[in-house]
Amino acid sequence: MMGGLKIGYLVQQFPPEVGAGPARVTEMALRWRDAGAEVVVVTAMPNRPEGRIHPRYRGKLFLTEEWEGMRVHRSWLYASPRHGFARTIANNATFMATAALSALMRLERPDVLIASSPPFFPHVAGAAVSRMRRIPLVLEIRDLWPDYLVGMGVLKDDGMASRALFALERRLLRGAAHTVVVTESFRQRVIEKGVAPERIDVIPNGVDTALYHPADEAPPMEALARAPGEFLVGYLGNFGAGQGLAAVVEAAARLAERAPEVRFVLAGDGPDRERVLARAAELGTPNLTVGPAIPKERTRAFYNACDVCLVPLAPYPILQETVPSKIFEVMACERPVLAALGGEGACIVRCAEAGLVVPPGDPDALAEAVLRLRDAPAEERAAMGRRGRLHVAEHFSRDTLAARYLEILERAANPAPPRPLRAAVRPA
Repeated sequence: MMGGLKIGYLVQQFPPEVGAGPARVTEMALRWRDAGAEVVVVTAMPNRPEGRIHPRYRGKLFLTEEWEGMRVHRSWLYASPRHGFARTIANNATFMATAALSALMRLERPDVLIASSPPFFPHVAGAAVSRMRRIPLVLEIRDLWPDYLVGMGVLKDDGMASRALFALERRLLRGAAHTVVVTESFRQRVIEKGVAPERIDVIPNGVDTALYHPADEAPPMEALARAPGEFLVGYLGNFGAGQGLAAVVEAAARLAERAPEVRFVLAGDGPDRERVLARAAELGTPNLTVGPAIPKERTRAFYNACDVCLVPLAPYPILQETVPSKIFEVMACERPVLAALGGEGACIVRCAEAGLVVPPGDPDALAEAVLRLRDAPAEERAAMGRRGRLHVAEHFSRDTLAARYLEILERAANPAPPRPLRAAVRPA
């Protein structure tokens, strides 16, 4: 790895918040720091999962602190425990404004600035800071938020709002020095939006295999305490429209009498949590427990407590272009994956032979796959787990991905000079 680079990282979610975004940012940044780079983070006051700014950060507009040897500039944003599209937009937009001010006032000029999404608005803040401070900008795209809003029916494809949003997105992409995406599908979409292929790189999500591995440790919640003969199916993560958890609840209901030894444990938080609880109560699912979000340091223990781990997505075509990062964590822990999704995520599970794949949003297929895994010999499930860990160690190691990413940042900060035009030589 190259060292000495000064990197600014503008991202809304950062520890103590947990999730795929904070995990990617911190695990990359720590490796860059160890390689000799200086990383400074511009982020929000922590407010997830409760929807309230954490107590020690309340009443402040800006705050600077140290985290793992890195400077972190935090700024206020609107936060509410009540979910809804308007409140989400207010949360994102207020961070966009305060983050831009924070970076302009407090961030010592870096060699390169990363602006990371989701949400989409940090890209706008990053572009403003990049332009005003003349800093090369790298746009990191971990989901295609404008495409999701249209693909999930939140915005009309040909509506004024979606047209304006896509126009803004294209302008941001054209103005960036480079773009980093997390899947090949995303790369193709960004090319279709008018960005030259050589200005886009794929750095997928991955896993720290030193942190996620098989381990004999106490389960992080009482619901994972195993009764004799029980078969535990676990889900850990966000409760949102994109996760398709309604199909999981339906699958549990189908197995409640047919296979009472199968028990589902869902842990997490998000806007659909109450809807999941209501649907479970309506169907009557004594074999399903919904627990709270799990601290990051206990996620490995959650996976290791389960016989099978679920990675579901809702059946929207746009979502099948994503690869949920929990796939890599589950595989690193040598747990069989039951993936209810398509696209690249399905290919990873199939190529690794690390579990089963079913169509998203199909509770019958999900229930049947659970029974197939329950009935498989324990040695076969263990072999799935071992193949999964070998696959992520070879292809999705954070160490390798961070090294590749740092090389991209070096090139963005120090672009090669244009080649001089050769004068035409006329024959004598």
